[in-house]
Amino acid sequence: MAGQRFTLQMVRIRRAALLVIIAITLPVRAQSPAPQPTFRGGTDLVQVDVSVLDGKRHPVRGLTAADFSILEDGQPREIQAFTEVNLPDRVQSRDAAWTRDVPSDVATNLTAQEEGRLLIILLDRTIPVGEPMMTARRVAAAAINQLGPGDLAAVVSTNNGAVQNLTADHTRLLHAISVSDLSSEISDVGKEVEAEVFALTGRTWSTLNDGRCQCGLCVLETITRVADAVQTTGGRRKVLFFIGSDLLLQAADPTVRFGKPSNDVGCGDRLRDARDVMLTAVDRANLTIHSFDPTGLVNVGVATRASSIVRPGTGPGTDTGAAELLRRQGNLMVLPDRTGGRAVMNTNGPDLAVPEIFRESDSYYLIGFRPGNLRGDGKFHRITVQTARHGLDVRARSGYMAPAAVSADDAGKSTTTLPKPVSDAITGLLPATGASVDLNAAAFAAPGTTHASVLLTVGVTAFASQPGAGQATAAGGPLEIIATAFDPGGRPKGLTRQTLELSWPAAARTTGGNRFDALSRIDLPPGDYEIRVAVNGASRTASVFTYLTVPSFAAAPLSLSNLVIGATPGTLTAPKDFLSTLLPLVPTARREFARTDRFVAFFRVYQGTARDTTLLPVQLQSTLLNAGGAIVATKSNAIEAAEFASGRAANHYVTLPLATLEPGDYLLKVEAKMGARVAGRAMRFQVKR
Repeated sequence: MAGQRFTLQMVRIRRAALLVIIAITLPVRAQSPAPQPTFRGGTDLVQVDVSVLDGKRHPVRGLTAADFSILEDGQPREIQAFTEVNLPDRVQSRDAAWTRDVPSDVATNLTAQEEGRLLIILLDRTIPVGEPMMTARRVAAAAINQLGPGDLAAVVSTNNGAVQNLTADHTRLLHAISVSDLSSEISDVGKEVEAEVFALTGRTWSTLNDGRCQCGLCVLETITRVADAVQTTGGRRKVLFFIGSDLLLQAADPTVRFGKPSNDVGCGDRLRDARDVMLTAVDRANLTIHSFDPTGLVNVGVATRASSIVRPGTGPGTDTGAAELLRRQGNLMVLPDRTGGRAVMNTNGPDLAVPEIFRESDSYYLIGFRPGNLRGDGKFHRITVQTARHGLDVRARSGYMAPAAVSADDAGKSTTTLPKPVSDAITGLLPATGASVDLNAAAFAAPGTTHASVLLTVGVTAFASQPGAGQATAAGGPLEIIATAFDPGGRPKGLTRQTLELSWPAAARTTGGNRFDALSRIDLPPGDYEIRVAVNGASRTASVFTYLTVPSFAAAPLSLSNLVIGATPGTLTAPKDFLSTLLPLVPTARREFARTDRFVAFFRVYQGTARDTTLLPVQLQSTLLNAGGAIVATKSNAIEAAEFASGRAANHYVTLPLATLEPGDYLLKVEAKMGARVAGRAMRFQVKR
């Protein structure tokens, strides 16, 4: 490509731990929902999400700003901004299940502009073992199955932090709740040692003295981090499902310790401080919290414990029976009452309430008002939202925490601590949308190592103007592309930086506009990763996020690379030969094709690149399905053992005659069989009219 300058840099990076930060590609839909109105509000407005329900708890649509009044600390405030939000229908279509369940292998940052919910599922450490744990997973699964077309969800555990960051991929979310360590219980040996320690000290076990979450602070801190992560995300309904049997909010510090007056700061003070920080964060984030108690109906007796996490004992502080039940259920109601959510308790089927809660938020209103104190006083202010319509239930958060006033000196200093646009784009909750960017990540075995080469194809649009009349090229300029990889714990595992000096030829006006595919690469060991790419240039910054599972190509007896599609004629790619040592074709991130395009998919089959076992033949089956689930085309191939002689890998191509396909969505599935071993891949694409 003319004028191209390319540099590649491999560096190590550091990133502050974020609990919930990631969004993934949404499944491609045959028809996009109608655009929703955008909430227009200044930075000095307080935004309130308001649900209005009728007598059957169905959302009431069609109200206007004139139907509402809003009070701040009892004083009326004028409504400055108002938007009704109607989310896309979640009713299943007649299309095949794959159109909902199989996400596109190309992520796009346009997900950040969609209307929908941000749902955080928090699986708490207070979930008792046994049936309550199964119930908790049913609640989480019910929430995932209720996600609408524009919704994103994450799974978080107070035992092991972030389990799955924001995504629309139901398969990843369901896997996260199935493998999460939900219980705070320890091994039998650990219990014996713990019992001996408590016997010597005369204490009994409780959430207060559990060394893995001293004073129960980890739960409040987790909720705080969730609220902080979603705080700056506007427009979307932000919801937290707290699934647990208790939420410890207060405790009394002992006045006597070892027979003497105690001056130590115990759990009481620490819980109070953590609780205040949590409530402040929740209020600022405009986060609606629903509590689900998986314990079920409890028969309360003199010696009956309401939750298995508190082990029976005879020492002081052992709560039992009805008092314990009322205490923990009261704790579970605090956050829903404060944020306009619901507490689902005293039922053996809390998962049955999930569809109703989702239905209640299918339609809601965003109301913005200007607070009485524009400078900010750092205090909590009560909010009351009312409607003149009779017989309606109005649900909204009970208040907000105003920011503290910033002095002139502090304001002058704050600019020096602002993160760079690229840092914001990489570490944001949702992708930056300064321009349209999409991303395909594909893993192939790296020759001579146990690592894999993750090949990144970044589709970049609108970073340069179209060439004008009489111009040979469009205005270009340097573009920096930063690709990062993080493990599930949020630890950085690598970063590549590329600088491209590009100019768009005049032919771009008729062969794809000012879009091009930038190629990059990160080498990673086997595992699950979140890939984040930022593009910076032309006074604009954009980013895109996706997920990738890197197989163990070296050790697995049978594995497949991801599928990649070869670029069609006229596709602008930079730099074209960057991946030539790894791929026999130039990949593209395009997944929408004209019937006149040429479609060639490529993948590689491996028989354990580091193994020394006898090579075997592999049977391949390629299948093309339409949106209705009908098989449009199928083909079988055999790869002989001799074809794996070079590096224990064999190449394979799939060519599709696009001219014979009707417009619509399609799924290409490939399956490899070697004896009893099976490996497969799938990729969706669209044929344009």
